[in-house]
This record gives sequence, C-alpha cells and structure tokens, in this order.
Amino acid sequence: MALLTSPITGNGTTFALTTAVGQVTFVKKVSGLENTLEGFAIDHLATTGFKDRKKLDLADPGKLTIECFHIGSETTLGSTGTATVTYPSAGSLTGTGWISKVKMPDAENGVALAGMFEWTFDGVTGPTITWLTP
Repeated sequence: MALLTSPITGNGTTFALTTAVGQVTFVKKVSGLENTLEGFAIDHLATTGFKDRKKLDLADPGKLTIECFHIGSETTLGSTGTATVTYPSAGSLTGTGWISKVKMPDAENGVALAGMFEWTFDGVTGPTITWLTP
C-alpha cells in the first residue's frame, strides 16, 4: 500500500453494535476516542514546591459520542454489546460496553432530525484500535 498523499476524510465511517439497540445507521459523526490515565496525590507534610503524584496502573477505557440522523426508531439506553467503528482506509476500533446516554433529536422546521448517543467502553474487551499501516 502506498503512502497517502492527502488526509483521509470521515466519509464512509460506520458504527455497528452486536445487539439490537435501535438505529445506528446514517451516522453523522463519531467522536474520537480519548483515553486517560489518572493519578493520585502522594504528597505529605514535608513536601515542598509541588504536589507529589503517582500514576494509576489502569487507564480509563473512554467513551464515544455518536451523532446520527433519526429515522424513527429509538436507541435503547443501557444496551450492552460490542461496538465496532470502521474508519475508511484507516482501520477500526472495537470494544465491549453499553449505551450510557441518549439524546433524542430536536424538532426544527426544514432540518433533518439528528439525535445522539454515548457509548461507554467497559474495559473488559478493548477498546482495541487497529490502524492499517501503509
């Protein structure tokens, strides 16, 4: 595979779940995954200058926000399963979790109805990111 000469657009990105959670077609936007590794304070009375901190052993697996056009079916809060985001020519993101937030679409004249839901990775399986290398 040759090196890319221009950035990949998000066109063609898909989001799929292994369980029936309502509609997940007509995806408008999938947020990027943000992993975080928190720490905790280990400072004591003799500490001077800055707080002493130690990193935790485990990272937070993160969340995705999916914006999609509404086609009449409801996305089910609390549904569990395996989510897979497939990026065009760039790989995939897979992991187990649940739908932790649902926002129904705003009703506005002359505008396509778009809702939003949040997928929270549980850390049991993934999230696993697979990038295709050139």
